[in-house]
Amino acid sequence: MAEIELRGLSGTNPLGFMAALGSHLAVERDSPAGTLRWTEGVVSYPVLDSVDSVDEVAHSALKLIQEWLVGPAFGSGVEPKLKLDPDEITHYLSRSRSAGDAGRIAMCLVAENSLDNGGRAKPTDFYFTAGQMKFVVMAREILGAVTLEELVADLSEPWKYRSEGPSLMWDVVDDRLYALSSTNPSSVKKSTNPGAEALAILGLSRFPCFRSTNGTATQGCSGGWKRGHFTWPLWNRPARSAAVASLLAHASNPAPTEPWMENQFLERCRQYSGWGVVRVIQSQIRRSDQGGYGTFGPPRVIWRRDE
Repeated sequence: MAEIELRGLSGTNPLGFMAALGSHLAVERDSPAGTLRWTEGVVSYPVLDSVDSVDEVAHSALKLIQEWLVGPAFGSGVEPKLKLDPDEITHYLSRSRSAGDAGRIAMCLVAENSLDNGGRAKPTDFYFTAGQMKFVVMAREILGAVTLEELVADLSEPWKYRSEGPSLMWDVVDDRLYALSSTNPSSVKKSTNPGAEALAILGLSRFPCFRSTNGTATQGCSGGWKRGHFTWPLWNRPARSAAVASLLAHASNPAPTEPWMENQFLERCRQYSGWGVVRVIQSQIRRSDQGGYGTFGPPRVIWRRDE
């Protein structure tokens, strides 16, 4: 089987990166030996092997999406904002664990006994919705409405932003600061790319979350809830599923913000090249003071392999 370069997904955009992980997740269901790597140009694109065409990737993704729609994580009866009390969290996670692949996303949404000040589930750092926006409802709508044609388009060509469907706000263009606009951008209807959004929801299952002393800890994320960071690696060596999971866990050190972090960061950087990592990228996570809506700030390279 040939390698397929997915030129619709940019590794420097959090949405594109997560969509690439979702694509790999879908393909490995039929080809467990399939690998993922990244090109090294100005724009890094994901490359999958053990697959013959972009259409095949899209078909595999659509099949997985349909399973998730009826699974326990997003199925009917789930509290739409995931504001679960402790007993509900335990039940939600237990039911999802018994569902195999269709339930694995639940462990990346909430963590047992990790609660907010109101005694309800404190969700993953990737939970950018707030107010009247309901995370589960939006995810279900994105997954339920996406078409094969939209998946193929967003995998294979630059995004067109032709849809006005829901978005979980993981695209860097969602960060519309009022200070940079002549008018308030909140009144402008946001356009989305349904294929990329759906694939990124699949990719979210690569980022488990856990209870910590400072709230819910999400793999790849650091800092506080209002002002944090998402850090992710790009690698040029073909990596199977277990290797991808290891890279995401170990190559996610944020750039040091305090002097005591410097040595730890430099030590980890010395290991990156041996793992095949070529770049480590970081975006700030910002949440609005009113409502708590989240967005990703512009990505920046915090480590690059010396040529």
